Amino acid sequence: MRKPKFTLTILASAAVALLAGCLNYKLGTTLPKHLRSVYVETFHNSTREPQLETKITSAIIREFQRDGQLKVKDANEADIIVTGNITQYKLSPMRSNRNNPKAVLQYKAIVSVTLYAVERKTGKSITTQSVTGSKTFEVKGDLMTARRTILPEVAQELGRKVVDAVISAW
Repeated sequence: MRKPKFTLTILASAAVALLAGCLNYKLGTTLPKHLRSVYVETFHNSTREPQLETKITSAIIREFQRDGQLKVKDANEADIIVTGNITQYKLSPMRSNRNNPKAVLQYKAIVSVTLYAVERKTGKSITTQSVTGSKTFEVKGDLMTARRTILPEVAQELGRKVVDAVISAW
């Protein structure tokens, strides 16, 4: 009879410990009540990579929609306006062919933006920061195709980081 009582005591202690860890958990958002929506302006592209601004802006909007803490609205209805400048698009060689060092087999695509988020009604700055997204990819076939293939993944990662930067400003 001792074993079940001992096991029950251990299980009860574990349950209390787990519940104690959840006491500070909040369901929903930590954002102030007056900030519930966002508008993402098309980012300015300061790089030479064409159409990068549309891909990055679209990815950021999708990530705000996926996250769900802020509703995406029109500029004249949103509580927060997010703008940005794409400052860097770079391919860094990561791995070369052993027999031919000039032949790069793997690159890292890096995209950096400067992010600005402000309250629409007051113009008060919420956050201004640099955010970078990157992905490593293998070159299979030609480099241009590989670059086009990896860009949506880099944009998605960058979008997640922009959303985190805006939400975590509180």
